[in-house]
Amino acid sequence: MGGPVSADLRFPAGFLLGAATSSHQVEGGNRWNDWWEGEQDGRLPHKSGDACRHYELYEEDFDLAHRWGHNAHRFSIEWSRCEPEAGTWNQREIEHYQAVVAALGRRGIEPIVTLHHFTNPEWFARRGGWLRGDSVKLFSRYVEKVSQSLGDSVRYWITTNEPTVFLKRAFLNGRWPPFQNSWIKATLVLRNLVRAHRSAYRVLHRHWPECRVGLSHSSPLIQPCNAERSGDRAAAWLRDLALNRTLLHLASGGRRYLDFIGINYYTRTIVRRGTGSARAMLFGQECDADHHTDRGPVSTCGWEVYPAGLLTTLHRLKTLGLPLLITENGLATDDEELRNSFLIDHLRAVARALADGVPVLGYFYWSLLDNFEWDLGMEPRFGLAAVDAQTQQRHPRPAADIFSEICRDHQARSDSSR
Repeated sequence: MGGPVSADLRFPAGFLLGAATSSHQVEGGNRWNDWWEGEQDGRLPHKSGDACRHYELYEEDFDLAHRWGHNAHRFSIEWSRCEPEAGTWNQREIEHYQAVVAALGRRGIEPIVTLHHFTNPEWFARRGGWLRGDSVKLFSRYVEKVSQSLGDSVRYWITTNEPTVFLKRAFLNGRWPPFQNSWIKATLVLRNLVRAHRSAYRVLHRHWPECRVGLSHSSPLIQPCNAERSGDRAAAWLRDLALNRTLLHLASGGRRYLDFIGINYYTRTIVRRGTGSARAMLFGQECDADHHTDRGPVSTCGWEVYPAGLLTTLHRLKTLGLPLLITENGLATDDEELRNSFLIDHLRAVARALADGVPVLGYFYWSLLDNFEWDLGMEPRFGLAAVDAQTQQRHPRPAADIFSEICRDHQARSDSSR
């Protein structure tokens, strides 16, 4: 065991290796949330429809993960399925997620459960959603219900996924539900999301003291276009403060409300001094970076491939004194050679960070399957398995085999170390 791909990748015993999904992006038929409503009335450009029918085919999909040697899987629970109307619980749906967790357990795969991944129940959105102060109480009620239903089988919990991305796209540029464009509203929602995270942390630890609770944070590496220009440096510093540092500072409460930090790393953002609007002047404008000699290839989403940024990000976050879990890292592309090198190069960055003493708990590739990528629809292809939208057939990509070799080599090394 241990061919040329995995020979230089060393991960400690207990290191989590797997892939990630989220409910609305793969399940299909999530008719009770605000995204579905926006898809149907035309405010969103694409319809999720059946997505990947993972709601029905999860056993088949977990068979793939098991065959590939994954020892962990990150997925999300759809709040709107569990509580389709305010205060009304759908026990059948809760039992579905119990069955999902059990299916992972039978395959020896550690479940990593995300409680909120962008979507909200329609009833919650109609009454004001995260703009209302009682949103924290309502979310905590949902966490209470889910934790009592699943908690004895789940060790790792993620309260919220990418709060800063949610704020930016739903409350600052109006592309996502509830289609707002207001700094004041975004600030209020940030406050409520932080309070909701802390409340969920307390609920989970009250019921399951040994569990580990974190959040998944979008962590782009933000760099100045020209480090010799003070305006570029200031813009990059302020953008990094707003998007990367502030949320973690507020959510952790001095490390009282985070057991680990989930990192979603895809790319870097190069920033130059902005002009025009107050927002651009304060936080700068993104530079296309064509004039940078180290610029990497780009994904079909236009994101630069920059593995060195993951290593830098891990080292920076090490200073917070908390374990780190890479909860998303992936590439949308039709170039399978590029996907292969993306996966290997980013895993090498993780291995280097571990060798440097960074406390990394695991790595999750985004995504297990091609899926519904929000306002980009089904076109971006992130999956270790391609999904035929017409037949719902899964077709493993070469990167799945490469990742499988690494996962299985890690298992062999872990077993031999016991």
